[in-house]
Amino acid sequence: MYKLFRQKNGQVEQVPVNQPVEDTTPPSVEEAFPNPLEAKGEPKGVAPFVLQEERQFDLIKKNENQQAKFQTAKLQNNNYQIINFRISPTDSVDVRNNYINDYNEATAVGAAMDAGIMFGTNTADVSKAKYYNIVYANCRLSTSAASAQPLDNPCYVEFYLGQKLPTGDFVGKIPTQIETSGNTTGITSLSYTGADFGVQNFGIDVFNENAYYTQSPDLKGMRAAGIALKRINLSFAAAMTVSNIRLDFEIAIDLRTEGNNY
Repeated sequence: MYKLFRQKNGQVEQVPVNQPVEDTTPPSVEEAFPNPLEAKGEPKGVAPFVLQEERQFDLIKKNENQQAKFQTAKLQNNNYQIINFRISPTDSVDVRNNYINDYNEATAVGAAMDAGIMFGTNTADVSKAKYYNIVYANCRLSTSAASAQPLDNPCYVEFYLGQKLPTGDFVGKIPTQIETSGNTTGITSLSYTGADFGVQNFGIDVFNENAYYTQSPDLKGMRAAGIALKRINLSFAAAMTVSNIRLDFEIAIDLRTEGNNY
């Protein structure tokens, strides 16, 4: 912009107003080398693969939320599942007043056991099993004959808790999760290690039908991918045919605890 000024001699002179000052600042890297992605509408300074990764995470989060809603709807009325099964311990026709048998005693940790049930799968593939927390367990004696004799003390059944193995058709023993030490002073012997007592197992009192519960909100139950027989110990008031023995079990689990990890 210019202004006109008349001089004393009558001549008119143009005088610039706000004479611009040349900017001598060197251009920035962004100005000297513009990002061609910005011309395509991409956010400044963000590579396409980063945007794709963010979109994938958003999609995963959305799917997880949908799954959580589905599970909540599925379990809103019941998270307590009863598993029922029956064991006939032997096909013997012996007539006697007791039955005692041990199972899986020699099975090493890391090897598959037998004589039990596996959770979360209907195929004999341990990799497909699921972990659940057992919150209740009970056993009742039933027989296939009217001449059955009443139980006598002691009567109990023991199970090993089972864990998933890399391969195999059944679960393996779960080692004790905390360190222990023993003192044999004043006693003949003490066993607290090995494949029998260094692993986790539990018992059910068949005579009194005393079961395992989670007694408070702080207790989560017994976590396992299955259970396998450890011992059956039955006594009867009088002799009866062993082949008539039937043991009916009910194992309750918390469905909310399903998972692939211990």
